[in-house]
Amino acid sequence: MGDKQGKLWERVPDETGKVQLKEVDFSQFKIDSPTIVYLSGFLTNNNRPGYVSGSIKKMEEVLKYAPDDSVKPKIYAWSHKGLSNLFNLAAYDSLPSKRASIAGYILAEHVIMPLVSDEFRRMPDGSCLGHKIPPEEAAKRLRNLTFFGYSAGTIVAQETRNAATKMMKQIGYTEEEANKMAKEVVLIAAGVISRPTKELDRYNTIGLVASNDRINRFKNLAWGLFGTLRRAFTTGYVKEKNKKPLNIRKLSPSYVFVQAAARPTLYEYKVDVNTGNRDKKGFDPLYPSWTQRRSYHEMVHYVTVDDRNNGFSRVALYALVNAINRKDIPDGLDLLKPPANDKFSQEAQESYRQRIALALKPTPAKLAG
Repeated sequence: MGDKQGKLWERVPDETGKVQLKEVDFSQFKIDSPTIVYLSGFLTNNNRPGYVSGSIKKMEEVLKYAPDDSVKPKIYAWSHKGLSNLFNLAAYDSLPSKRASIAGYILAEHVIMPLVSDEFRRMPDGSCLGHKIPPEEAAKRLRNLTFFGYSAGTIVAQETRNAATKMMKQIGYTEEEANKMAKEVVLIAAGVISRPTKELDRYNTIGLVASNDRINRFKNLAWGLFGTLRRAFTTGYVKEKNKKPLNIRKLSPSYVFVQAAARPTLYEYKVDVNTGNRDKKGFDPLYPSWTQRRSYHEMVHYVTVDDRNNGFSRVALYALVNAINRKDIPDGLDLLKPPANDKFSQEAQESYRQRIALALKPTPAKLAG
C-alpha cells in the first residue's frame, strides 16, 4: 500500500527476536482470534513510526493488568496518511450516517468484510463481490474484533462502519442484518470527537470524553457538534461535575457515555497490583509547553489505572478485557465491570464498583428508546 493511503501496523519479533514495527500485508491479513485494532489520533501519521509503535505499546501496557486467564489479543494500529485527515472531521459532521473516507473504505474492506463474507473483493470501481455467509457465523467471527478509537480515530471507526454497511448490502445482506452485525463489534472510543447522538445504534460502544477536553470543545465550537448531547447533559452534569469524579449515562442499548474531568498534571502513577507500589511516570503534553495551556486530551487520561489520577481509572482496562473475552453481544454496562480473577485487590474492586454505581445517571428522555 502506497504512502498516499493510511496503513495498518503490528509489532512482531524479527529474526534476532527483537520486536519491530511492521506494516501489515493485507493480502495475508486475517482475523481468526481476539483482535484489537487501534485507530489513532490525527498526529499518528505514516511518517511517524514512533507514534504508531507507541499506540500498540499503550494497548499492551494497559492489558498487562488483565487477569492471567484473559485471552491475549493480537494488536494492530492504524496510521493516517497525513494531517489532511483533519478535513475529514467537518466532512463526517455533515453526513455522519453516510460519510466514509478512504481510510474507512480500506479498513472496512480488509478488517470487517472478510469476517462477514468469503472470497470478498472490492473492485476498482468500488463494486463488491463476495459470498454472503450465514449471519450466525458472521456474528461469531465479528466477536473477535474490538476497535479502540482515540481522538480522530473515533471518526475513522464510524466511517469504517458506514463503508462496511454499504459493502454488506452489495453482497446480499439486508440493512437490518448489516446493522445487527455491526453491534457484534465493540468500539471503545476515547477522547470522542465524532457525533455520539448520531451513533447510538451502530457498534456496541463505550465512549469516554473528559469534561474539560479542549480538543473536544474546540471541535464542538468549530463544527457545532455534540449539541444535542450537551443539552442532554447540561441540566444535571454542569452542576454536578465538581461534585462527582465520574458520570455515566447509557444513551442507548448499545452506547454508554462516560465523562470525567482530566487532571492538569502531566504524569500518572503506574500501579504494581502485587505490592501496591506506585511508580510516577511523566508523559508528553499534546500542546507545546510554550503555550502554557493544557489540552486534557492526551490518551493517558483515558486509559490510566491510577485511581488518584481521574475518574476514568480502570474503565478502559475493564472494557478492553471484557470486550476481547466476549462470547456474545454484551450489555454496555457489563463491559465496565471488573472481570473474574481481576488482578486488583478486593478492596480496589469494591472501590471501583462504588465509583461506577455513584456515576450512573438516568437516560435522557430525548435519547431513551
